[in-house]
Amino acid sequence: MKRQFLHIAIFLLSALNCFSQNDSIYYRKYNESLIISLYQSFARQFDIAIEEKFLPDTGKSALHYYSDADIVSGIAVDYDKLGVAVGFRSKPPQDAKRKGTNNYFNLALSVGGVKWRLEGSYRRYRGFYDANTASYDTAFKAGVSPYYHDNSMVNENLRFKFLYFFNHKKFAYKSAYGSNYRQTKSSASWMLLGNLYWNRFSADSSLFPAAVRNYYDSFADLNRLRAFGISAGGGFSWNLIIFKRVFYNLTLGVGADAQWRKYHHADGTESDLMYVSGSGDVRSSLGYNADKFFFFLSSMNDITNFDSRALKIKSTFVSGAFQIGYRFPVKTPGFYKKIQETKIYKML
Repeated sequence: MKRQFLHIAIFLLSALNCFSQNDSIYYRKYNESLIISLYQSFARQFDIAIEEKFLPDTGKSALHYYSDADIVSGIAVDYDKLGVAVGFRSKPPQDAKRKGTNNYFNLALSVGGVKWRLEGSYRRYRGFYDANTASYDTAFKAGVSPYYHDNSMVNENLRFKFLYFFNHKKFAYKSAYGSNYRQTKSSASWMLLGNLYWNRFSADSSLFPAAVRNYYDSFADLNRLRAFGISAGGGFSWNLIIFKRVFYNLTLGVGADAQWRKYHHADGTESDLMYVSGSGDVRSSLGYNADKFFFFLSSMNDITNFDSRALKIKSTFVSGAFQIGYRFPVKTPGFYKKIQETKIYKML
């Protein structure tokens, strides 16, 4: 199945390239526009799955932590090749009595044009519950009993993502996830993908419920895992355009991930390890993009593994969002025109 999907993807990319060789206008850039948009994210959550490798426990010790931020509101401002977005929690989680409370904050910055794009983001989740509580709590009743939850548990992630697009003369990735470009003809591009990130997952006493700590042996009192990582890989991105305004984008990327980790225990002991793992990036976007007005629905999934000989940990960031905005015409300030004339700016 995976091979068939790859063959289809290669065929589509090749076909799009062949059908568009003689055209020159594939996207429009809005140089002199101040773009303001509002967005609301849904199904936004950090999903952290943990399994131990010490004992064959038939799944009793496996944990599946969630921190939900079901409805997050925010504002995004873009001008030329710069963008900033701020999101904050606007609606409490459903069934907080069973799942506990949580807090969320997000800040995103971006710079770049059609050749390459650098995305910077900071996400912070506080408060997680374990969806696998029933596997070790014999008194748990579905729909009634509270899940095991730890309101002190925090996941912080600082990430810089770099994307380079080979077919940048005909393909504008930002037309599907930004607002200062508009793709007018279908096109696709292979891409290079890189990540530089810092991640911290912590709790006051232990990352594991007391009922299963005996399964985790010497890691039973592990209360903090920090990781600094660098990943590099590639993938492809495809913009399908209908009537020059309706669009659909699919972006897939995979890479190798080098991580430097620090394991901190409640008794004060620490250990440093280095691992090579894998990472994945899946995005899609569907919307309407006209000269002034635009809106789109997007989905984003970032997957990072923190496996070791003792533990299997997979962290997944999942988000869906609806964004609506307008391009306001403005004159380029004099100081900014000087910036646009520099070599660094033209490299963007």
